[in-house]
Amino acid sequence: MSAVRYRDGRSGPEHAAAARRALAVAVLAACWPWPAAAEQYRQGVYLSSQVNVAADGRNIVGDAANEPSLALNPLDPANIVVSWRQFDSVASSFRQGGWAYTADAGEHWHFAGTITPGEGRSNPTLDVDALGHFYYQSLHFDPSYTFVQDIQVIKSLDGGRSWEAPVFAYGQGGDKAQMAVDRSGTASDGHVYLVWRDCLAEKCFVRSTDRGASFQPPLAIPSTPTFGTMRVGNDGELYLAGRLEPPEFDPEQPDRNLHRHLFSRSLNARDPAQIPTFDSREVDLGGLAPLFLFKQNPNQYGPVGDVQVGVDVSTGAMRGQLYLLATVDPPGEDNLDISFVRSLDGGDSWSTPVRINDDARSQHHWNWFGMMGVAPNSRIDAVWYDTRDSASYKVSRLYYSYSWDGGQTWSKNVPVSPAFDTTLAYPHASTKIGDYSTLVSDANAAHIAYTATFNGEQDVYYLQVFPDCNQNGQSDVADIAQRRVGDTNANHLPDVCEAIRVLGDIDADRDVDQADIDRVLAGRGRRAAPGDPRDIDGNGTINVLDARKLAAACTRPRCAM
Repeated sequence: MSAVRYRDGRSGPEHAAAARRALAVAVLAACWPWPAAAEQYRQGVYLSSQVNVAADGRNIVGDAANEPSLALNPLDPANIVVSWRQFDSVASSFRQGGWAYTADAGEHWHFAGTITPGEGRSNPTLDVDALGHFYYQSLHFDPSYTFVQDIQVIKSLDGGRSWEAPVFAYGQGGDKAQMAVDRSGTASDGHVYLVWRDCLAEKCFVRSTDRGASFQPPLAIPSTPTFGTMRVGNDGELYLAGRLEPPEFDPEQPDRNLHRHLFSRSLNARDPAQIPTFDSREVDLGGLAPLFLFKQNPNQYGPVGDVQVGVDVSTGAMRGQLYLLATVDPPGEDNLDISFVRSLDGGDSWSTPVRINDDARSQHHWNWFGMMGVAPNSRIDAVWYDTRDSASYKVSRLYYSYSWDGGQTWSKNVPVSPAFDTTLAYPHASTKIGDYSTLVSDANAAHIAYTATFNGEQDVYYLQVFPDCNQNGQSDVADIAQRRVGDTNANHLPDVCEAIRVLGDIDADRDVDQADIDRVLAGRGRRAAPGDPRDIDGNGTINVLDARKLAAACTRPRCAM
């Protein structure tokens, strides 16, 4: 007896199996927390995805979000957490601690609500330890939302999906707190450090030596660097960068409101048996840091961005080098530049400043909110807000540059986001787009959390940028690692992007691939003229041995004889 077949041509067992598969897919879709694709905005190959989204992945109309921070799970590169200041209504100044996580490298973001619902929070920052545990630091307001009651640290053990009870780190006010977690793999691994401004008796630093379970009493840092960042070195050293802030704003002496830059370090904060001590020094970054306290600038009553400090944690020749990047007011008509210096001796001395932005100098060009990350393969990534294309202080877009030689030279600047108006949709009583954005680098790319107004509101976006000299939409690092391109001189640049001769490249496309092997095989058995590139072993004859040697040097996968 023939099997029963349905109108779609399938037999009864086939139809039943298909029905079971459809049911399984439906159950998975109902139970698994995957939102729809997020709101996205593209600039070339670079895609910005909105993070503060509803459960369906779409924009939440009427809210505002700014001051994002970002951390990557070192054990799971697809797990990223972003924090920000969450205003449920743009018409209200009440802000809470927003956060979202992704388990698929930013394809989908899960924003489940504020971290402690109903409690006022501000200036959140994130970091992560070597175990993949995330730490969320923020200022915490009193119940009446009148003043900053304390600074708290909250820990997640499950990739940012849930959070433990807040831990008290410091009381009696504070502002612009920053955090660093030790991932050095040394005895101090897991230490947590906090620094902030507006503190009593200039004691603006605390330390935890038990992975954030408790914090020791506050200490002072000489000169009290503010509006900066912290990083931990390869042996547990602690490095800070910031600005030398005068005691108070002086409207009668504007020069007092141009801040010099500071570098501070502690070589014993890693030792739990010692009270941390610091030394501080001023660093010339090619200009001073101005205050944005007037209307006709990109961030009306907000800062120009935090001073960035980075450490090379690679195993290569540049291991241990220190880097500073800052938004500065340079001499001349140029409004703001992104400036960079490096130290080869642990911060004792610093190089001559390098201007990273390559636009023409103009009073209409604002290069600001500079961000920096140092990848574990020594690449330095820099991203900043830039008005060069609009020539208006109101309209910026993100630009990107990178360096493979410790910041001595930088790649051509490329735009990596669409343009947006930074003067739109300020939350009530907060006439700024925030105080900072964040960049974290891994071997392949730079991961950025930033604020933009693409849809007419202040929202937080995730963006991944990477070196892409051959413009194939993939990181050059991944291209080389996966042998999509060659890098015969091991300088991190695909050979196709350089004016070099590659040994074995018969067809002169700066790759050794199947096409080159085919040319050798086509001439098999012939005598070779002097200098014939097909005679790989130089014995005067083109033969199968030449093809085999060429296959061994292939810069592409799937080269075959």
